[in-house]
Amino acid sequence: MSKEARLLRFEDGRETEAVIDKGKRKNLYLQIKEGYLTIKMPDGMSDEDMMKFVESREKWIFKSLAQCARQPVRLTTYEDGEQFDLMGRLATLRYITPDKYKEPYMEGDNLYISVPKQGADIDSVRRDATNFITSLANRELRESCERLINLTKLCPKKITIKQMKSCWGRCSSNGSISLNFYLYEHPKECMDYVVVHELCHLVHMDHSPQFWALVERYIPDCKEIRRRLNYNE
Repeated sequence: MSKEARLLRFEDGRETEAVIDKGKRKNLYLQIKEGYLTIKMPDGMSDEDMMKFVESREKWIFKSLAQCARQPVRLTTYEDGEQFDLMGRLATLRYITPDKYKEPYMEGDNLYISVPKQGADIDSVRRDATNFITSLANRELRESCERLINLTKLCPKKITIKQMKSCWGRCSSNGSISLNFYLYEHPKECMDYVVVHELCHLVHMDHSPQFWALVERYIPDCKEIRRRLNYNE
């Protein structure tokens, strides 16, 4: 019996880490547990036959991996005491009723929002909280970009931060990169990984071994961060 970790690449460009477990068994089967894919295959099966089977189950694999990943907690009601993910920690929205209005601010793991003594207006709370989080996300992502551009000496033509539904980042053929606003929910090292990933696409527009070697030069633990982000681009 032998085991090895391997990065699997599918025809549509998606990738995922997998543990290849070869042993004395008759059939091949897949197992997903705690966000990891394990491929249990017979000793005599070729890698080509193994990949044919895996590719036939691609939709199930990525759907199951997505279900295993912890879904981020986001503000929905904007009520006092609601919790949400912010920069890798669980933050709590807190109302305060000062004599004079105060801008939203963080103290510890609490985001404080000023509300009138006669009662909170949810629309105003939503606006203040959203503005604070948007400013924080832009500031942190811009800081990562500036620092990592200086480190890698790779400079995009343009950087855009926006809400993206299907990926954490994107690099266009014209040398511009886009970053997902919702990276604010994750620790700083996750932001850094996505920035480096997209910067390295300025050199290699594919996911070749040369591309991964370049990413790993700047983010040695990139495989672990990819798993945490369920990063399939």
